[in-house]
Amino acid sequence: MKHLKIVSWAALAAASLSASAAMAQTEPQAAGAEEDGSQVIIVTGTRRTDRTVAESPTPIDVYAGEELTKQGTADMNQVLQSLVPSFSVARYAIGDGSSFVRPPNLRGLPPDETLVLLNGKRLHRSALVQIGANALSAGAHSADLAQIPAVAVKSVEVLRDGASAQYGSDAIAGVIAMTLKTDDSGISGYARYGQYYEGDGKDYQVALNAGFKLGDTGFINVSGEYVNSGKTSRGVTRPGALQLSIEQPNIGVPKLAQRYGNPALESERFFVNGGFEFEDSSLYFFGNYGHSFQEESFNYRQSVNATGFGKNGIFNDIFTDFDNTLPGIQTGAAGGNVYAPNSYEVLPEFSATPRDYTQVSTCADPLVQNFSCVYPGGFTPIFFGKIDDISGTVGYKGTLGFGLNYDISAGYGQNTLAYSLTNSMNPSLGVNSPNEFYLGKLEQRETLFNADFSYPWEVGLASPITIAFGGQFHRESYELGLGDPASYAVGPYTGNLVFHQDGTPVLTRDSNGNLVQLSTGQPVGANGFPGYGPAIAGSSSRTSKGVYIDIEGDITDAFSLGLAGRYEKLSDFGSTTTGKISARYAIADFVAIRGTASTGFRAPTPGQVNTSSIATVFNPGNPNAIESMTLPVSSPVAQFLGAVPLTPEKSTNFSGGFVFTPAPGATLTIDYYNIEVRDRIGTSGTFTVVDAQRPTLQALGLANYATVNEVQFLTNAFNTRTQGIDIVGSYRMPTGMGTFNTTFAFNYNKSEVTKRDATIITNTKVYQIEKTLPKYRAILTENFTSGPLSVLGRVNWYSKYSTADDGPGPNGYISETFSSEFVFDIEASYEVTENFTLSIGAQNLFDNYPDKITLGGTFPSTGGRFTGDVYPDTSPFGFNGGFYYAKVGFKF
Repeated sequence: MKHLKIVSWAALAAASLSASAAMAQTEPQAAGAEEDGSQVIIVTGTRRTDRTVAESPTPIDVYAGEELTKQGTADMNQVLQSLVPSFSVARYAIGDGSSFVRPPNLRGLPPDETLVLLNGKRLHRSALVQIGANALSAGAHSADLAQIPAVAVKSVEVLRDGASAQYGSDAIAGVIAMTLKTDDSGISGYARYGQYYEGDGKDYQVALNAGFKLGDTGFINVSGEYVNSGKTSRGVTRPGALQLSIEQPNIGVPKLAQRYGNPALESERFFVNGGFEFEDSSLYFFGNYGHSFQEESFNYRQSVNATGFGKNGIFNDIFTDFDNTLPGIQTGAAGGNVYAPNSYEVLPEFSATPRDYTQVSTCADPLVQNFSCVYPGGFTPIFFGKIDDISGTVGYKGTLGFGLNYDISAGYGQNTLAYSLTNSMNPSLGVNSPNEFYLGKLEQRETLFNADFSYPWEVGLASPITIAFGGQFHRESYELGLGDPASYAVGPYTGNLVFHQDGTPVLTRDSNGNLVQLSTGQPVGANGFPGYGPAIAGSSSRTSKGVYIDIEGDITDAFSLGLAGRYEKLSDFGSTTTGKISARYAIADFVAIRGTASTGFRAPTPGQVNTSSIATVFNPGNPNAIESMTLPVSSPVAQFLGAVPLTPEKSTNFSGGFVFTPAPGATLTIDYYNIEVRDRIGTSGTFTVVDAQRPTLQALGLANYATVNEVQFLTNAFNTRTQGIDIVGSYRMPTGMGTFNTTFAFNYNKSEVTKRDATIITNTKVYQIEKTLPKYRAILTENFTSGPLSVLGRVNWYSKYSTADDGPGPNGYISETFSSEFVFDIEASYEVTENFTLSIGAQNLFDNYPDKITLGGTFPSTGGRFTGDVYPDTSPFGFNGGFYYAKVGFKF
């Protein structure tokens, strides 16, 4: 790809120079806006009704709904990533729930530090607390942007500034505000088909929007979308599986024992937006329903030994009850003892080499639970996630006779994520374990009441002083629902030691060659992802009440000033006050300086306080399965390991920059930002459980004390500072052959951990937080239109980025850095008739892939790592290669 990089750098430089005549960014217009995007009226970050993009004291981007649909993806996360350089989202191949609910980052901060608004109202959170995500997002609890189809959206405003004082908790990195379509007539939509160059990931999308009048003064706008996306595979088989298939070709080892790629997805999403206009007031309503079902593959479990590749621990044979005549001992109970006849010795005490018990056991032997009889060729658990999302808001707004504007609303939102697992087993139940499980559900529920008022106070200044004030009541609850009993059962083969009939221990050798007593300790619960049991299931909730005041206006024709303050009281974390000051000064007609300073506050959600998870994972370079737990901070085990109650995050945000508008259709903005977050919430490093701790864990009530390997929990144990620069410019140039709209956007972003508890936040975590995202990113977009023809070309450039894992490096980790990359997108559309438009396009046109990952070592036999992965799932542009598509649009 080296030659492409040279061409790409040249194209980027040429476009930057062509824009330098005006050095401008035309923020994409909302429907019905003027052609000069800098004059689009904004509604985010201000409560004035006359503020434009160019006049805003804070950096804000506006994107029209048409731009959102000029892409080959239905995922709103991916749509925004291709437009906003400071917005990024990872694609997790095997990330538990994080594969189903992707966590986005704005300005390098966690997903839950960005507030999402829908028609000006807070969007409810997803049910998922991000445990399987990387260190940047691990522990975050945020809204799911993928629930919003682009066909329903009139415009998107991305406020790149702290706004907690204006909107409340979460608005530390910024605000993403989406406005739904309001058309009261006509039907429009499109049908799209695409697939990856590799021939997989077949993707079908049908989207429809329709508007209707309701009587003489009302309207209703309805949007619907259906998406069916096939799975992709960009990994290789596990080397152990490959070797086993060579040595024992008839036992049924899967041809591709390990799949790394996108999950299979099928979804339906519906939105409605409507209202009635009266003389001085209006009634409005909007809401949604979404349903999706996704499937991902977990790690392969090897059944029997192969040359150079031992079993991973799940297939260790276990003895059934044989003799329970010894007084005071109940055999077969969890944590009890198991007895075997002397003739079934695993290893004589003085033998020089361990004896593989599978060599003397058969599937018909009633004394042995032989797991390789259930899955002779091993097994790969298949994980499913079913998401149901519903919300509804109704409000009444208007203007009183003396000029006071009011907006009273009530809303409810709910998101449910239900898990299931097939092709697995609960090893602690033995060979008779079920192989399909319902694992339980996560559910987030939120109720919101808002009362907002504003008044334009005329005091003789250059503009009226807009005084806005109001209050909010917010209740949210989080529930962990029970799985089926077998999914979490602590079976009879958990934590058992094996003895001879005469009471003497059966011995074997550990990995260091030491003689140890044989244990039949087997993982508890459905293997891969144990279900939610009574010990962790339950619900929790909290309420918050907030009031705010927001004052802004033009002191002179050149100088604007804004002040905001907010007081919030939470039922579980007390009260807080945040504030913001913003200003803009026009040095000349074509240049202005702007800046803001604000404080922020974000309390841990009930989900973050109470989340719990168990997963069977494989760490790089380690062939053995690891049972990893995430425990709530209230857990006695977590407290034994150092957990303390979570506290709210607090932030300080500074930004400053310039706005240039040298000519109509031309703007350039340059903004610096500095965001400090104190007591930031994330997951701790993992604590390795040693055998000496297991009696204590048992006494503390941990069901899987005998088999757990790692434990982590959420923590406030670190502070961060994030600094960066945003440069956004474009130029709209009409010519005789057509109109060129050139947009260039650049982001520099650097995060550093400024304070931490090193016993909780490890060097590995610090490296991941600081190095996972590229420091530099640029987007160049050219949109050409001429009559019925339009062509959009876009190039995304990502600088180098890194990943790290715990390992034998000098700082306690091993790391790898990946090179910078260019990714090109293109779409060409032709309006065949007044009603139909044909489009073809490609994302990642030149089929670019990230560098291959070698962290922990790769195997020549497969070309991948031990777990079969080839590319890093931290890649900012994915790992699936090129994708092409065709689309038919219609409007009536």
